[in-house]
Amino acid sequence: MEPKPAESAARLSRQVPDRPCRPIVRYPGFDVMSQQDHWDDATRQLILRRVNDVPPIRYFNPTELRTLSALVERVLPQSDRLPEQRIPIAPWIDQRCYERIADGWRFDNMPPDDEAWRLGLRGIDEVAQLRFGRSFVDLVDEDQDLVLRLIARGDPPGATWRALPARRFWVFIVLRQICAIYFAHPTSWNEIGFGGPAYPRGYFALNHGYPERWETREVRLDETAD
Repeated sequence: MEPKPAESAARLSRQVPDRPCRPIVRYPGFDVMSQQDHWDDATRQLILRRVNDVPPIRYFNPTELRTLSALVERVLPQSDRLPEQRIPIAPWIDQRCYERIADGWRFDNMPPDDEAWRLGLRGIDEVAQLRFGRSFVDLVDEDQDLVLRLIARGDPPGATWRALPARRFWVFIVLRQICAIYFAHPTSWNEIGFGGPAYPRGYFALNHGYPERWETREVRLDETAD
């Protein structure tokens, strides 16, 4: 007998640990874009396009886009930022799919990335419907996480996942692409204290973790607490 959705959620929550907590660090006053005059022209223009030229949505339909946006928010939440300060991720995934941009390789049991995204988003909604009777975007955060944990674990319910390997979709499509887009944006560089492209200036502080003269030392949140 298929367990009730509530029973399935409770059992899965016991099997899969919560997200690990990480210390929060900041780099006060650091803005990597202040260093753009030290980059070569091609690099500068490439990075400026990432900031200023967010591509339009051309591949995903409105339902798929809503599911993708909700998925991105669970993988890399940005609710702590003002809307205008959030790194756009879904539009760049859409561009990859629309232009059929690929990495030059894929597993023999995986479809091309654009097809994998469309199938995977449908599969995410399918799991949500089977477990909770609602679409993925209508679930509370905790239930969305349970759906994604089933997929990450590699054994989600639903016909879609008989055609699409769930674990490989999660690791090589979802996590790989979302994280790559996020950490290619200057806002994330400010967040992690990355000093930006090294060419042509180069790096000089090579020992003992010393920052470059244009970088800022990290400040841990617990160091600033009263």
